[in-house]
Amino acid sequence: MYRLRVPARDEVHAHAISDALIGALYPETRAAGLVETEKGWLAEAFYLEAPDEDALADYLARVLDGQGDDLALIVESIADRDWVKESLAAMPPVYAGRFAVFGGHDRARIPANAIGVEIEASQAFGTGHHGTTLGCLLALDGLLKRRRYRQPLDIGTGTGVLAIALAKALRVPVIATDNDPVAVRIARENTSANGAGGQVRAIVADGVRHVNLRRQAPYDLIVANILAGPLIRLAPEVARISRPGTSVVLSGLRNRQRRAVEAAWRNVGFCLDRRLVIDGWATLLLVARGRVSSRRRNSSAHTPRGSGPTRSAGPR
Repeated sequence: MYRLRVPARDEVHAHAISDALIGALYPETRAAGLVETEKGWLAEAFYLEAPDEDALADYLARVLDGQGDDLALIVESIADRDWVKESLAAMPPVYAGRFAVFGGHDRARIPANAIGVEIEASQAFGTGHHGTTLGCLLALDGLLKRRRYRQPLDIGTGTGVLAIALAKALRVPVIATDNDPVAVRIARENTSANGAGGQVRAIVADGVRHVNLRRQAPYDLIVANILAGPLIRLAPEVARISRPGTSVVLSGLRNRQRRAVEAAWRNVGFCLDRRLVIDGWATLLLVARGRVSSRRRNSSAHTPRGSGPTRSAGPR
């Protein structure tokens, strides 16, 4: 067993590094977390084989959007333990309204009336335990009770958890994208294992820059659980494939980043309907006022009508 330790500037930075390491597909992260020491905060991750430090450094620099440059990665060998078993025991099923996300070890515990999504804990980002995935599931559960959607799109699908949940709840075709081919392969495997392979189409795409995505537009429901920087850059592109009334669910951002993200989307014609905050992570529910261009609009015309920040009482 090998442990990776990465010194961080502060607790928030350590959270960001830890979350990024959980999402790393190669080498496969078996468990990750953070710890405060006398010298400051550290992000930790555990591996069954010695990780490639250069590959991880490049990965962190790419996904942390300016927070991953010049990180010191420390790898050490530690006594072998059944980390996978211990991690699974600490990750019970997650319930978000009608949705239940669980690993195979908990299959028998899921109620028959729940919309179950089975995702193994060691895979790409998206097992439901993180505040962003949980926030998206809670937001989707609320939206699907208010409206019937027929053209959903999941951007940055990871394990495919949100696309599978949508396919099972709506019983309509769902397009799911990710810029990582390995994540797309895992998403396809998961959709097949969950009996949704015929409804979810997972494709490799950078944002919404794919000819097949353009052909299927406009979409009436779009989900993007990625990072704050990419969410800001994505706003004009999503505006072009939306229509009046399109619902958008955004997550992957800290609560302190939400104002910048809200402003970027407001400027291309989306208004805030609601926001959820879980463990410091924000999930935004937006509605398209009309099909708009990427040009800046007067923000006074798009005053959010939603409530202030709330913390979900649901499971985490």
